[in-house]
Amino acid sequence: MTNPLSNSAYMRLFNLQAALHAWTRDTAAEYEVDDTAPDHPLWSFHFNYLSVAPMLNGLHVEYHGSTYETPFDMTIACLSEQVVADSITSLAFSGPDEGANGTREWTFSGLLDSQVRFPILRALYVRPTEPDHHNGSIIVREGSILDEGGDIARLVARMPYLTEMTVPNAPDAGFFEHSLPHLEALRIGGNFDTKYFIRNLASADTMPNLTRLDFTESTELQMTWAKDREEALVTPFAAYERLFESAVGAQLKALVLRNTRLSREELEHLQTIRPGLQFMVIQAAQGGYVSHFRRRVFPFKHLVQTDPGVE
Repeated sequence: MTNPLSNSAYMRLFNLQAALHAWTRDTAAEYEVDDTAPDHPLWSFHFNYLSVAPMLNGLHVEYHGSTYETPFDMTIACLSEQVVADSITSLAFSGPDEGANGTREWTFSGLLDSQVRFPILRALYVRPTEPDHHNGSIIVREGSILDEGGDIARLVARMPYLTEMTVPNAPDAGFFEHSLPHLEALRIGGNFDTKYFIRNLASADTMPNLTRLDFTESTELQMTWAKDREEALVTPFAAYERLFESAVGAQLKALVLRNTRLSREELEHLQTIRPGLQFMVIQAAQGGYVSHFRRRVFPFKHLVQTDPGVE
């Protein structure tokens, strides 16, 4: 077997690592930051880097950094080279909690505008929003306003052996038009718009091997008062029931639902439909500042809990 650390793809990625580091050094110089001193403050621009490791018959590649500056552009340009993509088995994107107007937007137009494909890629990961994040992560289509616009579907169409995928927001209905015969594990992070994901999944027949699903409900439940909320953004119980009764639901072995508004009775009803399903619920929504409680900026009951062990 060819050593993936000695091929041309690895050397191209190695050169990218050096270029990213050079950019951080140049940026430090612009801000007159002495990054040779071990006690200097850490700035966010220092955390733009690429990690590469052998995995299976190729390479795991992880970009950590900004979503909109030179490091991201250089990385996307490198990944758009077919000789590089041919050797990637796992691809991940993450970075510091930075954004604009409360969002951290991943735009993959540079990749999608190319003809590149990822013939051996098995895992795609774009870090979802964590409860302590100030900026909600989202994959958006270039030129749109907080709209995924089908870009997740366009990405997976270039990954014929995709087996695991984690994305920070739900894809639109076009995602279900692509055959994903190898997809086994899927995690959908939380965003304000679920794109009717659960309803669309219940009708899908393009993922015959999907056995693990992790889905996060709309963040509107924690960000907008019910009287002001667009109800269609939140998944209704009927959609979950339809999923459990569907062919896709029947093939699931493990299901995690995060931050739903389902009652105990509704959750237990779903379990009776699939009694053998490993069915877990998690409540870990985005946090909020105590100083905002009195001003009623957002719903906060989920942040003020009594002892759950007291009946």
